[in-house]
Amino acid sequence: MRKNKKLSDMPIEVRVEKAMQQAVAKAIAENKRLGSPLAIWQDEKVVHVPPEELEVRETKRNYKTVKKNK
Repeated sequence: MRKNKKLSDMPIEVRVEKAMQQAVAKAIAENKRLGSPLAIWQDEKVVHVPPEELEVRETKRNYKTVKKNK
């Protein structure tokens, strides 16, 4: 069984990676919402991805369920 750790208990490199993933997801969603192309680095050059080709994915979230007593 895996327990969720507090963010403050995680190593700094894990926290940095999570923050970067959230920032990238936010940037992709914002560019798609605004209808702006997204500039990425691909094959050693800058490529502009049109907003209609951007895929917005929901980031993982930690949800807790509460059991209700009947």
